[in-house]
Amino acid sequence: MRKFSLSLLVLLLIGGLGNQSVAQLQLLRDQVSGNPVMANPNPDVNGTPYWSGFEEGKIIFSEKDTVENLMIAFNAFNHTLVYQVERDLVAYTPGKISGFILQSKSNPQLFRSGYNIPNIGPNRFVEILVDGKYTLVSHKFKRITDDPGAAYGAQRAKAFVNAEDLYVYKEGQPFLWRAKKKNLIEFFGNEGYQKINQFADTYNLDLKAKSDIRRLIHFLNQEK
Repeated sequence: MRKFSLSLLVLLLIGGLGNQSVAQLQLLRDQVSGNPVMANPNPDVNGTPYWSGFEEGKIIFSEKDTVENLMIAFNAFNHTLVYQVERDLVAYTPGKISGFILQSKSNPQLFRSGYNIPNIGPNRFVEILVDGKYTLVSHKFKRITDDPGAAYGAQRAKAFVNAEDLYVYKEGQPFLWRAKKKNLIEFFGNEGYQKINQFADTYNLDLKAKSDIRRLIHFLNQEK
């Protein structure tokens, strides 16, 4: 695995040199005003478009090309991976990188690009929860809605709100997780549905709870 220092990345970016991965970096700027991204494009919206704050992580360009020890954050509103270069913010869209890892030293969360989310987009970042014959992913995103914390009687304010959908993929086909018999049979078939019920009964799984769905997919992947 090739590793690059942050200082080398900065020099490559400023000098216009480097490999294809570095050449794909783009400084975040508003498409209309040209203002740097630090100027909040949503000043009237409470909260943040980032899923969590900036933290040390990794950017994955390919299996053999990973950049470590970067301060990165996932902008879940416009679905970009953002990282800090000195005082600038630099962004990657899903089509430009293979993925990234948040909280790489404490609780690693692997995100990959290239996933088609029905009715949303053909190339999105998703968190990989289980990988295998059945791949379970979390599609995290932000919405702008009425601020639930606004004082009663005050002018209606807007806020960023977290949202998350779980999808199961098999051979590239997505299934939006819905714990209903009809939906499960359509995707897993009758035999798969019977196995799901068997595992749920044996291990007392709640098919609406994220942690239990994760365990279930692990069980299904272990079946021959």
